[in-house]
Amino acid sequence: MRAAMPHTEGFLDRDGVKLHYEIYGKGKHTILFVPTWTFIHSRGYKAQIPYFADHFRCIMWDPRGNGKSDRPTDPDQYGRGHYVADVLAMMDATDTKSAILVGFSLSGPVCTILASYHPDRVQAAIVIGTNTNLVPGHDYRTPEGFENTENNPTGWQKMSRKYWKDNFPDFAEFFAGQVHKEPHSTKQLEDAISWSGQTNGEIMTAEWDGTFDGNYPLEAEHYQRIKCPMLVVHGRHDAQQPVIKSETVAKLSGAELVVFERPARALSRAIQHPDARFFSKASGHVETGRCQGCKRAPAHQTRQTRSLPVVPHWPRSRAP
Repeated sequence: MRAAMPHTEGFLDRDGVKLHYEIYGKGKHTILFVPTWTFIHSRGYKAQIPYFADHFRCIMWDPRGNGKSDRPTDPDQYGRGHYVADVLAMMDATDTKSAILVGFSLSGPVCTILASYHPDRVQAAIVIGTNTNLVPGHDYRTPEGFENTENNPTGWQKMSRKYWKDNFPDFAEFFAGQVHKEPHSTKQLEDAISWSGQTNGEIMTAEWDGTFDGNYPLEAEHYQRIKCPMLVVHGRHDAQQPVIKSETVAKLSGAELVVFERPARALSRAIQHPDARFFSKASGHVETGRCQGCKRAPAHQTRQTRSLPVVPHWPRSRAP
């Protein structure tokens, strides 16, 4: 049983790849929940949709490679250029002139690309556990590591081309366990493993090999020209992306940075609970009109927190 049902759903065909989308709510402003890595589909946002659909028009869709969307096995059908183009095409197809963008992990850079290169389409952005190539990642997650040929890999050695072909379900269980490490995360862990069952090692390898970047470099100057309100969230002990990634993005863009000391990954917290503080902060900028011509903050603010409180009611001054 789902806590919220879409009032509209359909398929967008972009250059031969069909993307399944759903629309919830009918608020004045639109939130686009941008799909993350092909490992899971749009149900990764299921904890947020019921709350936000009461206040906003909310759109989410399955990424190419998972869910009800097409699952190409050609690497040419993957890459940031395609993901950015998918967002723009989805906005056009749903008559969305501009929106608040929400992305986590892989879709974090997609949101920042849109904020930098298509500022007229982005009212605000919230990125969780984001990535950037400006600083190195964890030493156990490298392109070279993906090519390891261990016959009996352990830990992060399982994130390899060979093992995805040999035993993708076991990798999926391992990876989901790295995201959902917190107590009382059994349901979230089960969901992630289940959602990963709607893709496979061949598709995931094609996504990994995708090279279509669409001529969207993300260097320091591209973050610095972001003008819309942006919130960057990360977990201090994120096993996928080190916190310095988000610290760098926030510093360059002037965004507010929120760092969780626990849980290990802000992504885990974000998809476990229908928490509203971060979204209400960004939407508040939209409601007060500060997105139009707003200036980048002179320096990012950092907030450290141990828990994310549930906001049971939308702040009256910011109600849509």
